[in-house]
Amino acid sequence: MILFTVFTFYPFAETILKSFFIVDSLGQIKQFVGFENYTYILSDEKFLRVIVNTLLFVVLTVPISKVLGLLLAILANKRRKTSSFYEASFAIPMAMASSVAAMIFQLLYVPSLGFLNGFFGIEVEWLNDPKMAMVSISIIQIWMSTGYAFIFMLSAVRGVSQEILENARLEGASPFRQIISIYIPLTSPIMFYLICTDIAYSMMMMSFVNILTEGGPNNATMTIMQYVFKQFTAAGNFTNANPAAIIAFIMTFIITMISFAWEKKGVHYQ
Repeated sequence: MILFTVFTFYPFAETILKSFFIVDSLGQIKQFVGFENYTYILSDEKFLRVIVNTLLFVVLTVPISKVLGLLLAILANKRRKTSSFYEASFAIPMAMASSVAAMIFQLLYVPSLGFLNGFFGIEVEWLNDPKMAMVSISIIQIWMSTGYAFIFMLSAVRGVSQEILENARLEGASPFRQIISIYIPLTSPIMFYLICTDIAYSMMMMSFVNILTEGGPNNATMTIMQYVFKQFTAAGNFTNANPAAIIAFIMTFIITMISFAWEKKGVHYQ
């Protein structure tokens, strides 16, 4: 509790307090303005674009990575002689640093010499096209998150009763019906945990953007956390950074509460 108080609760409370004041570049409070700081940034088109970018990133990465993790877990459910090899292969992106993954994909995305354009015979400006940049960054996050989801879902899938699956097969249930009616309900507690944690992580993401695009092109990939980071590092603008951070927290809290509302109806505990 002491550690949480010093490094989490106190800084959070201080950020809330300072969000209602004009703060200089040294972080010193100058003038109380109430909700004017919030009104100002919420009327800023750049900040509104940042919110849309962040929500788009969450929508693109969280569902897809969880579905892929579940499907890979179902494919790897049966233990074979080579199980340890492909299980480790599926999971290894989880152990890779974000900076390393970003550099690998940066090479894959090079328009003229990159593997993706060369292999598929296309000409896509993966990181330079405003319409493709966020999708390109989301692909990296999906690749890394899928490995993490796979480890948890593999444990959950292997915990499903074989008797239930055998009865379903005898009743003529197709593999798709087994996934919908058996695997998803019986693994829903693990899926719920993965969704909640990944939502919080995705809402706070800024590492890939900082390394690959710095928020460009034309602010197409700037997320809320990078906006906050740039406000107080590049401009020393704590007056905008503090309310933006609080808005990010409120958004994350609301989405998490929605997830918990789904937990009451959609999560089945054995």
